[in-house]
Amino acid sequence: MNNEGNGIDHTILFALLEKTSGLFKKEAALVRITSANVMIVGDIHGNLRALEFILQMRRKLECNDIVFLGDYVDRGKNSVAVLSQLLELKLRETQNIILLRGNHETLEMNNRYGFYEEVRDYDLFLAANRTFQEMPIAALINNSIFCVHGGIPEQAEIEEISKDDSFPYLWNDPSNSNGMTPSSRGLRPQCFGKDVFNEFMERNHLSLMIRAHTALFEGYAWWFDKRLLSLFSTPEYTGKNNVAAFSTLISRELSIHKFGRSENDSYSLICNNF
Repeated sequence: MNNEGNGIDHTILFALLEKTSGLFKKEAALVRITSANVMIVGDIHGNLRALEFILQMRRKLECNDIVFLGDYVDRGKNSVAVLSQLLELKLRETQNIILLRGNHETLEMNNRYGFYEEVRDYDLFLAANRTFQEMPIAALINNSIFCVHGGIPEQAEIEEISKDDSFPYLWNDPSNSNGMTPSSRGLRPQCFGKDVFNEFMERNHLSLMIRAHTALFEGYAWWFDKRLLSLFSTPEYTGKNNVAAFSTLISRELSIHKFGRSENDSYSLICNNF
């Protein structure tokens, strides 16, 4: 087995995975957060520059807490470095850093879309996926904002979310069609309409849902009368010219921050929208 690749010491990553796995096991499938200053981040997909810029903005905006909505690996060139940095951050700030599971934190996906090829160590690859299985599935901010990677199933109670039965929360997408409809992602994923969404929000006494999972040219999109916010935090995704976005909730004010490549070839904020 290759013990070191792409500048990453596999022994160190093994240790990070083992330590954080224990932390994730202690976290419920639904993590509850009470925070006056929180940042919410969408897909990173191995983009180390984007992650470092986001963490820089976290310090500048003085956000105590940060919720990552999943998809840390695959597609990009630095999945291992992104994962290592996030796990180190989780160990340093266990209560303030929330790492939700995305659909690429599953073996069937990251075996095909770049993570395994970058790791090049089957034992390490399996260790990573065992740790992914322990990650929480959703977060509830201030008892009113529901955060998840993908979407929701039909007639769901947030108290019943399970790490072992998480597929709809990792895979489903919003749709302009009512009810539950087929997805272009495959046979098992589904799309949920405004009627399903409204019933879910009312049943669980929620005001806003924030999710990721969908590549967006402008970095964000609103659904369902601005009660669902979709974020994508990877600029220039797979060679495209898209910008990225993250959101902040500071003193009860929700903001959307777009960023992309600046003239000096580094990432910078483009605008702050709501």
